[in-house]
Amino acid sequence: MSAPKGNLQCALYPSAFSGEIVFKLQTAQGEAYEGVAPKHYANPSAVMEAGTGGTVQVRVIGNGGNQARVAMPDGEVIDVPEQAVRQ
Repeated sequence: MSAPKGNLQCALYPSAFSGEIVFKLQTAQGEAYEGVAPKHYANPSAVMEAGTGGTVQVRVIGNGGNQARVAMPDGEVIDVPEQAVRQ
């Protein structure tokens, strides 16, 4: 059984490689997190420019309280603010 998919709010940036996107966000602990994902995991909310808001597709492993545990496209598992995840 796989974890449900979700879309995590983040800032999106062009990558050095045409098939990738760089994403940046704040974890539930307030730390900066940066990763790389295939472009098809990203949903920019506007024309792609540096720092465009948007979402990146994640797997929601668990949630409760005011945070959610998600598996990022780069394989990391992190805690993020629950309101930043949409399903």
